Amino acid sequence: MATIALKKESDNYWNLIKDASSEVKLVLIKRLSDALRPAVAEKKTKRKKYTADSFAGIWDDEHFRDTEDINKAIRDARHVKSSRDEFWDKFLNEP
Repeated sequence: MATIALKKESDNYWNLIKDASSEVKLVLIKRLSDALRPAVAEKKTKRKKYTADSFAGIWDDEHFRDTEDINKAIRDARHVKSSRDEFWDKFLNEP
């Protein structure tokens, strides 16, 4: 519904200026853009600049894992038992 109202309102303005010269339209464009600049500038938010001090003290030892635990988890995740492993187990362990 708002789109229809905006279209009607913009059509009214267009009917007022459609026969104006290019110079007049350019002046109107400049005035409209100058009027919008403060509104657009206010909406921009500044990005926070991070430094090493921003992260100081955020390390939590509660979730820390030993290197050995991490290495074991990686090794265990990489191990895949295949039919080749079964063959060699049988071959080497048979009497």
